Amino acid sequence: MHERATLANGIRILTARMPWVRSVSIAYFFGVGSRYEAADESGVSHFIEHMLFKGSERYPTAQVISETIEGVGGVLDAATDKELTVYSAKIASVHFELAMGLLADMVRHPRLEEAEMEKERRVIIEEIGMYRDSPQEWVGVLGDETFWPNNLPLGREVAGTRETVEGIGRARLRDYYASHYVPGNLVLSVVGNVEHGAVVEAAERLLGDWAPRETPTWTPCPPPLETRRVRLESRRTEQTNLCLYTLGLPHRDADYYASVLLNAVLGDGMASRLFLNVREREGLAYDVSSAPMHYHDTGAFIVYAGVDPKRVDAALRAILAELARLRDEPVTAAELRRVKEYTKGRMALRLEDTHSVASWLGGQEALLREVRELDETLARIEAVTIEDVQRLARRLFADEWLRLAVIGPQKDAKALERLLRL
Repeated sequence: MHERATLANGIRILTARMPWVRSVSIAYFFGVGSRYEAADESGVSHFIEHMLFKGSERYPTAQVISETIEGVGGVLDAATDKELTVYSAKIASVHFELAMGLLADMVRHPRLEEAEMEKERRVIIEEIGMYRDSPQEWVGVLGDETFWPNNLPLGREVAGTRETVEGIGRARLRDYYASHYVPGNLVLSVVGNVEHGAVVEAAERLLGDWAPRETPTWTPCPPPLETRRVRLESRRTEQTNLCLYTLGLPHRDADYYASVLLNAVLGDGMASRLFLNVREREGLAYDVSSAPMHYHDTGAFIVYAGVDPKRVDAALRAILAELARLRDEPVTAAELRRVKEYTKGRMALRLEDTHSVASWLGGQEALLREVRELDETLARIEAVTIEDVQRLARRLFADEWLRLAVIGPQKDAKALERLLRL
Protein backbone atom coordinates (compact mmCIF):
# COMPACT_ATOMS: atom_id res chain seq x y z
CA MET A 1 0.00 0.00 0.00
CA HIS A 2 1.20 3.50 -0.78
CA GLU A 3 0.75 6.81 0.98
CA ARG A 4 0.40 10.19 -0.63
CA ALA A 5 0.71 13.89 0.11
CA THR A 6 0.55 17.10 -1.88
CA LEU A 7 2.61 20.17 -1.06
CA ALA A 8 1.01 23.61 -1.15
CA ASN A 9 2.77 24.38 -4.45
CA GLY A 10 1.26 21.32 -6.16
CA ILE A 11 4.08 18.74 -5.93
CA ARG A 12 2.54 15.30 -5.52
CA ILE A 13 4.37 12.80 -3.28
CA LEU A 14 3.86 9.03 -3.29
CA THR A 15 5.66 6.65 -0.94
CA ALA A 16 5.66 2.96 -0.14
CA ARG A 17 7.65 1.61 2.78
CA MET A 18 9.60 -1.64 2.47
CA PRO A 19 11.18 -2.10 5.91
CA TRP A 20 12.81 -5.40 4.96
CA VAL A 21 15.20 -3.77 2.41
CA ARG A 22 18.22 -1.58 3.00
CA SER A 23 17.76 0.70 0.01
CA VAL A 24 15.59 3.59 -1.14
CA SER A 25 14.64 4.47 -4.70
CA ILE A 26 13.73 8.07 -5.44
CA ALA A 27 12.16 9.16 -8.73
CA TYR A 28 11.24 12.65 -9.88
CA PHE A 29 8.63 12.42 -12.68
CA PHE A 30 8.06 15.51 -14.79
CA GLY A 31 5.13 15.53 -17.19
CA VAL A 32 7.16 16.67 -20.17
CA GLY A 33 8.64 14.92 -23.18
CA SER A 34 9.13 15.27 -26.90
CA ARG A 35 5.42 15.63 -27.72
CA TYR A 36 5.40 18.97 -25.86
CA GLU A 37 8.01 20.48 -28.19
CA ALA A 38 7.64 22.71 -31.24
CA ALA A 39 9.01 21.23 -34.46
CA ASP A 40 12.04 23.53 -34.56
CA GLU A 41 13.06 22.67 -30.98
CA SER A 42 12.72 18.89 -31.34
CA GLY A 43 14.99 17.23 -28.80
CA VAL A 44 14.98 20.04 -26.23
CA SER A 45 13.37 17.88 -23.49
CA HIS A 46 16.12 15.29 -23.92
CA PHE A 47 18.78 18.03 -24.10
CA ILE A 48 17.62 19.40 -20.73
CA GLU A 49 17.76 15.92 -19.21
CA HIS A 50 21.44 15.73 -20.21
CA MET A 51 22.18 19.23 -18.95
CA LEU A 52 20.82 18.57 -15.47
CA PHE A 53 23.74 16.18 -14.95
CA LYS A 54 26.28 18.88 -15.86
CA GLY A 55 26.04 20.90 -12.67
CA SER A 56 23.67 22.57 -10.22
CA GLU A 57 23.87 25.26 -7.56
CA ARG A 58 25.18 23.03 -4.74
CA TYR A 59 26.82 20.43 -7.01
CA PRO A 60 28.50 22.60 -9.65
CA THR A 61 30.02 20.03 -12.03
CA ALA A 62 29.23 16.66 -13.53
CA GLN A 63 32.14 15.20 -11.57
CA VAL A 64 30.81 16.49 -8.25
CA ILE A 65 27.37 15.06 -9.02
CA SER A 66 28.71 11.61 -9.94
CA GLU A 67 31.16 11.49 -7.02
CA THR A 68 28.42 12.49 -4.57
CA ILE A 69 26.16 9.57 -5.48
CA GLU A 70 28.77 6.97 -6.40
CA GLY A 71 30.84 7.84 -3.35
CA VAL A 72 28.25 6.07 -1.21
CA GLY A 73 27.53 3.27 -3.70
CA GLY A 74 24.40 4.83 -5.17
CA VAL A 75 23.15 4.89 -8.75
CA LEU A 76 21.85 7.94 -10.59
CA ASP A 77 19.88 7.75 -13.84
CA ALA A 78 17.42 9.61 -16.07
CA ALA A 79 15.28 9.00 -19.13
CA THR A 80 13.18 11.07 -21.51
CA ASP A 81 10.33 9.74 -23.61
CA LYS A 82 7.43 11.35 -25.44
CA GLU A 83 5.37 12.24 -22.37
CA LEU A 84 7.66 11.99 -19.34
CA THR A 85 11.13 12.88 -18.13
CA VAL A 86 12.31 10.94 -15.08
CA TYR A 87 15.32 11.47 -12.80
CA SER A 88 16.02 8.67 -10.35
CA ALA A 89 18.44 7.46 -7.72
CA LYS A 90 18.81 4.21 -5.82
CA ILE A 91 20.86 4.38 -2.66
CA ALA A 92 21.35 2.76 0.72
CA SER A 93 18.55 3.97 2.97
CA VAL A 94 21.00 5.60 5.42
CA HIS A 95 21.90 8.02 2.60
CA PHE A 96 18.32 8.93 1.67
CA GLU A 97 18.76 12.60 2.59
CA LEU A 98 21.88 12.87 0.42
CA ALA A 99 20.19 11.48 -2.70
CA MET A 100 17.01 13.43 -2.12
CA GLY A 101 18.93 16.67 -1.81
CA LEU A 102 21.09 15.96 -4.85
CA LEU A 103 18.12 15.26 -7.10
CA ALA A 104 16.22 18.27 -5.76
CA ASP A 105 19.12 20.59 -6.51
CA MET A 106 19.63 19.11 -9.98
CA VAL A 107 16.03 19.57 -11.07
CA ARG A 108 15.44 22.90 -9.35
CA HIS A 109 18.76 24.76 -9.69
CA PRO A 110 20.58 23.56 -12.84
CA ARG A 111 23.42 25.76 -14.04
CA LEU A 112 22.71 25.28 -17.78
CA GLU A 113 26.07 26.83 -18.66
CA GLU A 114 26.86 27.74 -22.28
CA ALA A 115 30.21 25.91 -22.39
CA GLU A 116 28.73 22.69 -20.98
CA MET A 117 25.79 23.00 -23.33
CA GLU A 118 28.08 23.11 -26.37
CA LYS A 119 29.94 20.00 -25.19
CA GLU A 120 26.71 18.14 -24.50
CA ARG A 121 25.29 19.16 -27.88
CA ARG A 122 28.08 17.17 -29.55
CA VAL A 123 27.42 14.19 -27.26
CA ILE A 124 23.72 14.15 -28.17
CA ILE A 125 24.46 14.37 -31.89
CA GLU A 126 26.75 11.35 -31.48
CA GLU A 127 23.95 9.58 -29.60
CA ILE A 128 21.54 10.23 -32.49
CA GLY A 129 24.15 8.88 -34.90
CA MET A 130 24.59 5.74 -32.80
CA TYR A 131 20.85 4.98 -32.99
CA ARG A 132 20.76 5.72 -36.72
CA ASP A 133 23.59 3.24 -37.27
CA SER A 134 21.55 0.49 -35.55
CA PRO A 135 18.74 -0.70 -37.88
CA GLN A 136 17.09 -2.57 -35.02
CA GLU A 137 16.79 0.73 -33.09
CA TRP A 138 16.17 3.09 -35.98
CA VAL A 139 13.33 1.15 -37.61
CA GLY A 140 11.12 2.12 -34.67
CA VAL A 141 11.92 5.80 -35.29
CA LEU A 142 10.89 5.35 -38.94
CA GLY A 143 7.76 3.55 -37.77
CA ASP A 144 6.73 6.46 -35.56
CA GLU A 145 7.38 8.89 -38.42
CA THR A 146 5.21 6.75 -40.69
CA PHE A 147 2.30 6.42 -38.25
CA TRP A 148 2.46 10.10 -37.22
CA PRO A 149 3.88 11.75 -40.37
CA ASN A 150 4.46 15.35 -41.44
CA ASN A 151 6.40 16.24 -38.29
CA LEU A 152 3.54 15.47 -35.89
CA PRO A 153 4.79 15.53 -32.28
CA LEU A 154 4.42 11.79 -31.61
CA GLY A 155 6.23 11.00 -34.85
CA ARG A 156 9.46 12.74 -33.90
CA GLU A 157 12.51 11.04 -32.43
CA VAL A 158 12.81 11.92 -28.72
CA ALA A 159 16.43 13.07 -29.11
CA GLY A 160 15.55 15.29 -32.09
CA THR A 161 17.59 15.54 -35.26
CA ARG A 162 21.11 16.79 -35.83
CA GLU A 163 19.66 19.97 -37.31
CA THR A 164 17.25 20.74 -34.47
CA VAL A 165 19.80 19.94 -31.75
CA GLU A 166 22.34 22.21 -33.43
CA GLY A 167 19.74 24.98 -33.51
CA ILE A 168 18.73 24.94 -29.81
CA GLY A 169 20.26 27.97 -28.11
CA ARG A 170 20.75 28.58 -24.41
CA ALA A 171 17.87 31.06 -24.20
CA ARG A 172 15.43 28.57 -25.69
CA LEU A 173 16.72 25.81 -23.44
CA ARG A 174 16.26 27.97 -20.34
CA ASP A 175 12.80 29.13 -21.42
CA TYR A 176 11.64 25.58 -22.05
CA TYR A 177 13.02 24.46 -18.71
CA ALA A 178 11.33 27.34 -16.89
CA SER A 179 7.92 26.64 -18.44
CA HIS A 180 7.90 22.85 -17.99
CA TYR A 181 9.88 22.24 -14.79
CA VAL A 182 7.23 23.60 -12.45
CA PRO A 183 5.93 22.17 -9.14
CA GLY A 184 2.49 21.25 -10.47
CA ASN A 185 4.16 19.15 -13.16
CA LEU A 186 6.22 17.07 -10.69
CA VAL A 187 5.46 13.74 -9.07
CA LEU A 188 7.92 12.54 -6.42
CA SER A 189 7.89 8.77 -5.87
CA VAL A 190 9.96 7.27 -3.03
CA VAL A 191 10.02 3.56 -2.14
CA GLY A 192 12.14 1.62 0.31
CA ASN A 193 13.19 1.63 3.94
CA VAL A 194 12.08 5.17 4.73
CA GLU A 195 9.06 6.62 6.52
CA HIS A 196 6.42 8.60 4.64
CA GLY A 197 6.76 11.47 7.10
CA ALA A 198 10.51 11.71 6.50
CA VAL A 199 9.95 11.95 2.75
CA VAL A 200 7.31 14.66 3.09
CA GLU A 201 9.50 16.62 5.53
CA ALA A 202 12.49 16.45 3.16
CA ALA A 203 10.36 17.43 0.17
CA GLU A 204 8.87 20.38 2.05
CA ARG A 205 12.31 21.58 3.10
CA LEU A 206 13.92 21.17 -0.33
CA LEU A 207 11.03 21.95 -2.66
CA GLY A 208 8.26 23.55 -0.64
CA ASP A 209 9.24 27.15 -1.44
CA TRP A 210 9.39 26.47 -5.21
CA ALA A 211 6.88 29.00 -6.55
CA PRO A 212 4.00 27.41 -8.49
CA ARG A 213 3.47 28.24 -12.15
CA GLU A 214 1.01 27.20 -14.82
CA THR A 215 1.40 23.58 -15.85
CA PRO A 216 1.95 23.00 -19.60
CA THR A 217 -0.45 20.96 -21.69
CA TRP A 218 -0.09 18.65 -24.67
CA THR A 219 -1.57 19.03 -28.14
CA PRO A 220 -3.82 16.21 -29.43
CA CYS A 221 -2.03 14.06 -32.00
CA PRO A 222 -4.35 11.53 -33.69
CA PRO A 223 -2.69 9.43 -36.41
CA PRO A 224 -3.93 10.46 -39.88
CA LEU A 225 -5.56 7.96 -42.22
CA GLU A 226 -4.51 9.63 -45.47
CA THR A 227 -0.77 9.03 -45.59
CA ARG A 228 1.74 6.72 -47.23
CA ARG A 229 1.65 3.27 -45.71
CA VAL A 230 5.23 2.07 -46.17
CA ARG A 231 8.54 3.72 -45.27
CA LEU A 232 11.54 1.88 -46.73
CA GLU A 233 15.15 2.77 -45.98
CA SER A 234 17.37 0.69 -48.25
CA ARG A 235 20.64 -0.40 -46.64
CA ARG A 236 23.11 -3.18 -47.32
CA THR A 237 22.30 -5.22 -44.24
CA GLU A 238 22.46 -8.93 -43.51
CA GLN A 239 19.04 -8.76 -41.86
CA THR A 240 15.90 -6.82 -42.68
CA ASN A 241 14.33 -5.09 -39.69
CA LEU A 242 10.66 -4.22 -39.87
CA CYS A 243 8.02 -2.63 -37.68
CA LEU A 244 4.36 -3.16 -38.50
CA TYR A 245 2.06 -0.56 -36.92
CA THR A 246 -1.65 -0.48 -36.41
CA LEU A 247 -3.99 1.52 -34.21
CA GLY A 248 -3.50 1.48 -30.43
CA LEU A 249 -5.18 2.91 -27.33
CA PRO A 250 -4.75 5.89 -24.97
CA HIS A 251 -3.65 5.30 -21.37
CA ARG A 252 -7.15 5.63 -19.95
CA ASP A 253 -9.07 3.65 -22.57
CA ALA A 254 -11.63 1.21 -21.15
CA ASP A 255 -9.97 -1.58 -23.15
CA TYR A 256 -6.48 -0.94 -21.77
CA TYR A 257 -6.28 -4.25 -19.90
CA ALA A 258 -7.75 -6.14 -22.83
CA SER A 259 -4.90 -4.70 -24.93
CA VAL A 260 -2.36 -6.02 -22.42
CA LEU A 261 -3.78 -9.53 -22.83
CA LEU A 262 -4.18 -9.18 -26.59
CA ASN A 263 -0.48 -8.35 -26.75
CA ALA A 264 0.39 -11.34 -24.54
CA VAL A 265 -1.48 -13.65 -26.90
CA LEU A 266 0.10 -12.12 -29.99
CA GLY A 267 3.73 -11.40 -29.28
CA ASP A 268 4.81 -11.07 -25.64
CA GLY A 269 7.01 -13.99 -24.61
CA MET A 270 8.14 -17.31 -26.03
CA ALA A 271 4.69 -18.89 -25.75
CA SER A 272 3.05 -16.14 -27.84
CA ARG A 273 1.57 -16.86 -31.26
CA LEU A 274 4.15 -14.83 -33.16
CA PHE A 275 7.05 -16.55 -31.46
CA LEU A 276 5.61 -20.05 -31.84
CA ASN A 277 4.29 -19.72 -35.38
CA VAL A 278 6.55 -17.20 -37.11
CA ARG A 279 9.82 -18.22 -35.46
CA GLU A 280 9.52 -21.76 -34.13
CA ARG A 281 7.23 -23.44 -36.69
CA GLU A 282 8.01 -21.46 -39.84
CA GLY A 283 11.56 -20.30 -39.05
CA LEU A 284 10.84 -16.95 -40.68
CA ALA A 285 12.42 -14.63 -38.09
CA TYR A 286 15.07 -14.81 -35.41
CA ASP A 287 13.41 -12.07 -33.36
CA VAL A 288 9.69 -11.33 -33.46
CA SER A 289 7.53 -9.64 -30.82
CA SER A 290 4.74 -7.14 -30.30
CA ALA A 291 4.13 -4.22 -27.96
CA PRO A 292 1.35 -1.70 -27.41
CA MET A 293 2.31 1.97 -27.08
CA HIS A 294 -0.07 4.14 -25.06
CA TYR A 295 -0.21 7.94 -24.97
CA HIS A 296 -2.58 10.49 -23.44
CA ASP A 297 -4.92 10.64 -26.42
CA THR A 298 -3.91 7.88 -28.83
CA GLY A 299 -1.64 4.88 -29.24
CA ALA A 300 -0.13 2.31 -31.57
CA PHE A 301 0.13 -1.47 -31.63
CA ILE A 302 3.50 -2.54 -33.01
CA VAL A 303 5.00 -5.80 -34.25
CA TYR A 304 8.79 -5.95 -34.66
CA ALA A 305 10.69 -8.62 -36.59
CA GLY A 306 14.26 -9.24 -37.71
CA VAL A 307 14.11 -11.29 -40.89
CA ASP A 308 16.31 -12.83 -43.59
CA PRO A 309 15.96 -10.38 -46.51
CA LYS A 310 14.87 -13.21 -48.81
CA ARG A 311 11.99 -14.11 -46.48
CA VAL A 312 10.50 -10.71 -45.73
CA ASP A 313 7.36 -11.29 -47.80
CA ALA A 314 6.68 -14.66 -46.17
CA ALA A 315 7.32 -13.30 -42.68
CA LEU A 316 5.07 -10.30 -43.24
CA ARG A 317 2.28 -12.54 -44.54
CA ALA A 318 2.64 -14.80 -41.50
CA ILE A 319 2.48 -11.83 -39.10
CA LEU A 320 -0.58 -10.41 -40.81
CA ALA A 321 -2.23 -13.83 -40.68
CA GLU A 322 -1.85 -13.85 -36.90
CA LEU A 323 -3.46 -10.42 -36.64
CA ALA A 324 -6.34 -11.57 -38.85
CA ARG A 325 -6.81 -14.75 -36.82
CA LEU A 326 -7.14 -12.75 -33.60
CA ARG A 327 -9.66 -10.49 -35.30
CA ASP A 328 -11.71 -13.31 -36.85
CA GLU A 329 -11.48 -16.12 -34.28
CA PRO A 330 -11.98 -15.87 -30.52
CA VAL A 331 -9.09 -16.99 -28.35
CA THR A 332 -9.73 -20.18 -26.41
CA ALA A 333 -10.53 -20.17 -22.72
CA ALA A 334 -7.29 -22.06 -22.07
CA GLU A 335 -5.18 -19.50 -23.95
CA LEU A 336 -6.83 -16.58 -22.19
CA ARG A 337 -6.22 -18.25 -18.83
CA ARG A 338 -2.56 -18.80 -19.75
CA VAL A 339 -1.92 -15.18 -20.71
CA LYS A 340 -3.73 -13.90 -17.62
CA GLU A 341 -1.48 -15.96 -15.37
CA TYR A 342 1.58 -14.99 -17.43
CA THR A 343 0.72 -11.28 -17.22
CA LYS A 344 -0.13 -11.30 -13.52
CA GLY A 345 2.99 -13.29 -12.69
CA ARG A 346 5.31 -11.03 -14.66
CA MET A 347 3.74 -7.97 -13.09
CA ALA A 348 4.20 -9.33 -9.58
CA LEU A 349 7.84 -10.23 -10.29
CA ARG A 350 8.58 -6.76 -11.64
CA LEU A 351 7.33 -5.14 -8.44
CA GLU A 352 9.73 -6.85 -6.06
CA ASP A 353 12.41 -4.14 -5.91
CA THR A 354 12.27 -0.53 -4.80
CA HIS A 355 13.08 1.02 -8.17
CA SER A 356 10.31 -0.87 -9.97
CA VAL A 357 7.71 0.07 -7.37
CA ALA A 358 8.79 3.72 -7.48
CA SER A 359 8.42 3.66 -11.27
CA TRP A 360 5.04 1.94 -10.99
CA LEU A 361 3.65 4.50 -8.55
CA GLY A 362 5.15 7.60 -10.10
CA GLY A 363 4.37 6.66 -13.69
CA GLN A 364 0.70 6.05 -12.96
CA GLU A 365 0.31 9.30 -11.04
CA ALA A 366 2.13 11.33 -13.68
CA LEU A 367 0.19 9.87 -16.61
CA LEU A 368 -3.21 9.01 -15.08
CA ARG A 369 -3.34 11.28 -12.02
CA GLU A 370 -4.30 8.20 -9.99
CA VAL A 371 -2.61 5.03 -8.74
CA ARG A 372 -4.09 1.58 -9.08
CA GLU A 373 -2.68 -0.81 -6.51
CA LEU A 374 -1.42 -4.18 -7.70
CA ASP A 375 -4.48 -6.08 -6.44
CA GLU A 376 -6.82 -3.74 -8.30
CA THR A 377 -4.78 -4.11 -11.47
CA LEU A 378 -4.77 -7.90 -11.18
CA ALA A 379 -8.55 -7.84 -10.70
CA ARG A 380 -8.99 -5.74 -13.85
CA ILE A 381 -6.85 -8.19 -15.81
CA GLU A 382 -8.85 -11.11 -14.44
CA ALA A 383 -12.11 -9.42 -15.52
CA VAL A 384 -11.16 -9.35 -19.25
CA THR A 385 -13.27 -11.79 -21.29
CA ILE A 386 -12.77 -13.68 -24.53
CA GLU A 387 -15.28 -11.32 -26.11
CA ASP A 388 -13.31 -8.29 -24.93
CA VAL A 389 -10.14 -9.53 -26.61
CA GLN A 390 -11.80 -10.27 -29.95
CA ARG A 391 -13.77 -7.03 -29.94
CA LEU A 392 -10.56 -5.11 -29.37
CA ALA A 393 -8.75 -7.01 -32.13
CA ARG A 394 -11.55 -6.06 -34.51
CA ARG A 395 -11.23 -2.44 -33.42
CA LEU A 396 -7.47 -2.23 -33.85
CA PHE A 397 -6.52 -4.67 -36.59
CA ALA A 398 -7.96 -3.00 -39.68
CA ASP A 399 -6.42 -2.62 -43.15
CA GLU A 400 -6.73 1.16 -43.17
CA TRP A 401 -4.50 1.52 -40.11
CA LEU A 402 -1.66 -0.75 -41.22
CA ARG A 403 1.70 1.02 -41.62
CA LEU A 404 5.11 -0.54 -42.23
CA ALA A 405 8.67 0.68 -41.65
CA VAL A 406 11.52 -1.37 -43.13
CA ILE A 407 15.31 -1.10 -43.05
CA GLY A 408 17.12 -3.58 -45.27
CA PRO A 409 18.29 -4.30 -48.83
CA GLN A 410 14.77 -4.21 -50.25
CA LYS A 411 14.18 -1.69 -53.07
CA ASP A 412 10.46 -1.78 -53.82
CA ALA A 413 8.19 -0.11 -51.25
CA LYS A 414 5.13 -0.59 -53.46
CA ALA A 415 5.59 -4.36 -53.46
CA LEU A 416 5.62 -4.31 -49.67
CA GLU A 417 2.54 -2.09 -49.59
CA ARG A 418 0.62 -4.62 -51.69
CA LEU A 419 1.10 -7.14 -48.89
CA LEU A 420 -0.61 -4.93 -46.24
CA ARG A 421 -3.95 -6.71 -46.22
CA LEU A 422 -5.61 -8.55 -43.35
